[in-house]
Amino acid sequence: MNARTARRKRIIRVRSVEHQMAEANLARANGELANLVELAQRLETLRVDLAMAKGAVAGRALNSIGELAMRLDMAKENLAAPLAGASERRDQMGAIAQSAMVKEESAVRLYEQSRRSAQAEMERRSDANRPHRRRAMSLRLVDGGAS
Repeated sequence: MNARTARRKRIIRVRSVEHQMAEANLARANGELANLVELAQRLETLRVDLAMAKGAVAGRALNSIGELAMRLDMAKENLAAPLAGASERRDQMGAIAQSAMVKEESAVRLYEQSRRSAQAEMERRSDANRPHRRRAMSLRLVDGGAS
């Protein structure tokens, strides 16, 4: 293995680690977004389940239901910005992971090309070092031929 091939092999290791880190960051961003989406869905479910009772209802109960509904609505509104941020972060991490994968694949292709080139060069050099043998022309008589 020549120096160029060894260098490209080291680059592959670095690119592989970068790709793994980018994939881990993407998974983390996906998890954060999933948690926020789940939280938003739970808030929505609580808000929908907060139904007004039919018939006679005490004023205090009605007041507390209204206040709870208002707080749930505020929590949902306050969750919009973190949701958007998490979605944007996930998109960024996805782009970074895609870029890292492309760089890793490119490094692998360059390494394979370098390895094939080094192999061809080694074969060429080994052929050049082989002693030259002259081929002597020899006439062989074929059985049943002219005597």
